[in-house]
Amino acid sequence: MVSNQFRIVVGSYEHNILCLSVNLSSETPFFTPIFHFQAHALSVKCADISNRYLVSGSNDEHIRIYDLQKRKELGNLMSHQGSITALKFSRGAQPATNGSETQKTGHANSRWLLSASEDNNLAVWRVKDWENFGTLKGHTARINDFDIHPSSKIAISVSEDHSIRLWNLMTLKKAGVLKLKKYNQNGQFVRWCGENGEFFAVALLNKVLIYKTSTAKVYREIDTGRSSIMHMEVETIGGQEYIVVGQGNGSIAMYATKELYGEEEKPSEEENTTPAPECCLQGHSIRIKDFKFYSNEFGHYLVSISSDGKIVVWDMASKEQVAVYDCGERLNCLALCDETIEKYETIKKRDADEVDLGEQSEPEEDSENLKQIMLGTKSVKKRRKNNKSGSKSKKVEVQLE
Repeated sequence: MVSNQFRIVVGSYEHNILCLSVNLSSETPFFTPIFHFQAHALSVKCADISNRYLVSGSNDEHIRIYDLQKRKELGNLMSHQGSITALKFSRGAQPATNGSETQKTGHANSRWLLSASEDNNLAVWRVKDWENFGTLKGHTARINDFDIHPSSKIAISVSEDHSIRLWNLMTLKKAGVLKLKKYNQNGQFVRWCGENGEFFAVALLNKVLIYKTSTAKVYREIDTGRSSIMHMEVETIGGQEYIVVGQGNGSIAMYATKELYGEEEKPSEEENTTPAPECCLQGHSIRIKDFKFYSNEFGHYLVSISSDGKIVVWDMASKEQVAVYDCGERLNCLALCDETIEKYETIKKRDADEVDLGEQSEPEEDSENLKQIMLGTKSVKKRRKNNKSGSKSKKVEVQLE
């Protein structure tokens, strides 16, 4: 019987990466820790998974690569001279598995990895050998976020320099630049949306601007009011596309794009053109830090994390929480993968004979001595000998004048 399981990988401010397996098949869903270790010298800022590879970026300026199939670290990518702000694999073709089913999570067979940094640059890495294939330069301030077009030929980025830039990934050159002239805010997040990237959405501090790609002009706006935008994703659920926004008050708002794409004429400025969200999910007490979607034959799920340390799994059919896990750490980034990503036969196992004696703890090295100390079974002769030596030493130390 196939169980409804998948894996959740989170990075924290405490420099750690934690992997959990969540099982939703039983009446009471449960989590199983897979691994938990300190991955970076500073807080983990971003992560992504493609096929078998997990990459994580940190304030320590390093990008670390892990093979999830073998549960092994492969190395570091060191090209940036600033904190890593975003990591994303290109979208490869989804291979068929088990005859008819397709892999629905992650970016399968990705050819490129793109990384953004506070050094104002985008780096392009070739996945098959992790070579630095090129650097996209043009921004004059830190890059906050970027997204890769469904065709994997174009990328779009937003920066603190008040601009939106388009990049040609075929030639590794600039393809265009847009300035946020009317808005006194910088782009925080950007996502392609619509059919084949017909639109793209740019999230500011409290607004989402929807641009039409063909005209490069703002088509619609979403105003979130006083609630600040902490994260944004675009997801298709049940044939309907949504712009999903995580907010500073711990809620997640979902806006149906069919209402946003419908109007051809630009409404008057006096009208309130912001549509109401189709639904609002409240699962955290403080700001949302990241969320991702996962789909399989059992359903469509949303996994959200927050600075409160909680991982919340939502069922998108009922819009209800189905599982909650408290990590006890301030979570910062999130990535999801299939439960079948790991192949146990490829994981290197350690025999008892291979364990170095130096790795044993003190109780293992001298268990008899520990037992004697705890039970007070030291020999009487040793006690008397210690008492005699103690008294002799006292006599030597005392000097009469």
